[in-house]
Amino acid sequence: MFRLKKFIYIESIQDLDFEYIEKTKGSLILRNPHKLKIADILSLKKQCTNSRIPLFVANDIKMLFKLRLNNFYISSFNKKSFKYLPLINKHIKIIGSAHNKQEIKEKFNQGCDEIVLSRIFKTQKKGFLNIVKFNFIASSFDKIIALGGIDNHNFKKIKMTKCIGIAVKSSFERKQKFLI
Repeated sequence: MFRLKKFIYIESIQDLDFEYIEKTKGSLILRNPHKLKIADILSLKKQCTNSRIPLFVANDIKMLFKLRLNNFYISSFNKKSFKYLPLINKHIKIIGSAHNKQEIKEKFNQGCDEIVLSRIFKTQKKGFLNIVKFNFIASSFDKIIALGGIDNHNFKKIKMTKCIGIAVKSSFERKQKFLI
């Protein structure tokens, strides 16, 4: 059986349930590391290392090197090239976020290994792709991860997509069964 990769976006590190995160076999994406104290981030890194949970740092190269991490996340608004990172660290994994084909191409040109394509389902934000549009965009690319509106009701629809994984934000706080 094929298992989807799971990525969980986090804004803060308070109230993280590491036991639940371990059960999901997911990776954490720290979206705004610059908003947190370095001591808190170091504590998070230690907990992730002890629990074997991959931790991605978003958009902050200095923090990536300071924490000595091998996982980097590039937001859709970040247009800088990071192709040099594998030359510095051959173990680095880079993922990026995109909303359309043009942004996906841009992220691969920036050096991303995998792309988070959003929003697949309806959310509070305006606009979403739906399964057909998502598959149309994803069909030209390998290594696409679905994001947006994924919950217990529509999780089964993910099997109809051409994605290798899912990424969640608010669903994580509700400890959805589909993640385990």
